[in-house]
Amino acid sequence: MIIKKLVMHNFGVYASTNILKFHGNKPVVLIGGMNGRGKTTILEAVLLALYGSNSFAYRESKFQTYGQYLKSYVNKSDNTLESYVEIEFTMDRTESEVYFVHREWEGKGQRVRERIWVKRNGEENAFLTENWPMFVENILPSALSNFFFFDGEKIAELAVEDTSEQMKESIKAMLGISVLDVLEGDIGKIISKIGRRSTVNQDLQKLEELRQEKNDAIKDLEKTDREIAEISQQLIALQAELENKNTEYSVKGGDVIEQKHDLMSQRHENMSSLISSQELLIDMAGGELPLLMVTPLLNDIQKQGEVAHEQKVNHMALEKIQNLYDVFSDKTTNTRTFVDFIKEKMLIENQEDLYKLSDSTLYQVISLNNGRLENSAKKAKKLLAEKDRYQSRIKEIDNYLSVDIDEKALSGLFKRIKSLEKEIIEKGVELESLNSNRKTLHGVSMAAESKFNKMAESVLTSLETVDADERTLKYAHMAIEIISLYRIRLQERKTDLLAKTMTDCYKKLANKKNMVEKIVMDSETLDLRYLSDSGEEVAKKRLSAGEKQLMVISLLWALAICSKKRLPVIIDTPLSRLDSSHRQALVKIYFPNASDQTIILSTDSEIDETYYELIRESVGDEYTLKYSDKDKKTTIESGYFSWGGVVK
Repeated sequence: MIIKKLVMHNFGVYASTNILKFHGNKPVVLIGGMNGRGKTTILEAVLLALYGSNSFAYRESKFQTYGQYLKSYVNKSDNTLESYVEIEFTMDRTESEVYFVHREWEGKGQRVRERIWVKRNGEENAFLTENWPMFVENILPSALSNFFFFDGEKIAELAVEDTSEQMKESIKAMLGISVLDVLEGDIGKIISKIGRRSTVNQDLQKLEELRQEKNDAIKDLEKTDREIAEISQQLIALQAELENKNTEYSVKGGDVIEQKHDLMSQRHENMSSLISSQELLIDMAGGELPLLMVTPLLNDIQKQGEVAHEQKVNHMALEKIQNLYDVFSDKTTNTRTFVDFIKEKMLIENQEDLYKLSDSTLYQVISLNNGRLENSAKKAKKLLAEKDRYQSRIKEIDNYLSVDIDEKALSGLFKRIKSLEKEIIEKGVELESLNSNRKTLHGVSMAAESKFNKMAESVLTSLETVDADERTLKYAHMAIEIISLYRIRLQERKTDLLAKTMTDCYKKLANKKNMVEKIVMDSETLDLRYLSDSGEEVAKKRLSAGEKQLMVISLLWALAICSKKRLPVIIDTPLSRLDSSHRQALVKIYFPNASDQTIILSTDSEIDETYYELIRESVGDEYTLKYSDKDKKTTIESGYFSWGGVVK
């Protein structure tokens, strides 16, 4: 099946008539658009055109009636309140058979009436118009459509859950196994009908009792399965609510309340440190630190002091020379001339001592100029920086402590959080009890079936000569026994093939190929198990969220392959929650090979320019959805986010 054209008239965000044509001869169709621009609406338009009220999009919606669902999609921009969707498709690329389906409705009045007509090869076909639901169910049963038309976000949610009963029933239907359940049920109705109108011997009555006992055991098991599924969903909802409440508690200041004592202690410590820094700065300000402002004067004082000191030493030396000269006995003209020269020289170089520094004072000045003042400046800067840091931290803590906190509301939230935690524990215990009880019921069911089969075999040997009803009963029971055996063999063969195909698909997509070497499926329960290359089971919790999502995609891909249905695949939000390596695997491997036609509805942050270049060779058609805030509508343009055109 290949979709050739989709038309949406006044449907959702699409005002007036909007057409998507798919004429490319390559498997991938890219439709890009930002969130809220109408990508999901395209998926729902396809489902609505094909299935009408049987669409899973309607069944999973919040609307109680199909009329309300249709009315919600009426675009009122042109005031006609008239909407329709059309789809044109072929059964293969040869276009030997072209089908056209048109559905229209009006949003006027309380009741909404839908009209449909179908064309085959361009001509209206009354039979198909009247029997379209039956015809489309034969092509692609609506119960299986979510394997081909799916939302990546829902796949991501499905990936974190165990295989649900609904998924298992869908797998059976996809593999053609569920038809045996229907057949066995129909034969059981025949047996019950004959049993009510016929007089049967004691063995047949006993056999009927055993059959009823077996059916009751199966019903008990199915009831427990439903209870397990219900409790599991409740547990998921409670855990989600607990997470939201914890977040709300934190946002409203719950963490601040719990940390208040620590914050007050931190404030006290920072305030003490701030006061200490301020006291040290005051001490420095009362000491030598202000001398930094007169550094040039200090240098001048040092120079003047050093000159004065040198003159003082010279005078002392001259005085010593004069004293020695006075007692010197061999005086001559030359010695006297030398002494006079020294006196004259010192008299010329003599300068006024402005500051009259003592030796100790001069030493202090030299010490200040040679590093002490510089060290004091560095210490003062460090203390100022610490003071700023303590003040900033005190201000930050004060801001935390000044938050307007509704302690009454927080108290209510805290109580709800504790209540939820208690409920989760109780539900967990209840779920564990149900799982334990299921094992017992499963044993009872197997025992009842075994007793029934043995009794049926015994009864069949005694029914050599019977009337028409007895012969019917004989062969009906024989048929049920054969169906039971055939179901086991068929399910084993189908599940083995499905598991092998799923393994191949997963290995093509996953990075950690050495972690999961083989996937096996229990032929009875349809539960999946993952095995390493050494044959040991790989716990599901060891897989990342992205790898779990790849597992679900591998299962969908394998089901599509094993069902041998050549149908289009439509994927909305295709790369949800996947990292770059897993995204690349889907883009390069899955999308081009998922089907003869794979329609991808993506934002520019999923199939971005990089992934677009990777998949471009496989793209046959591409469009971009443009939304006008002014007109409140979406229009369709050729090209994918204007990153290039289709490779011819």
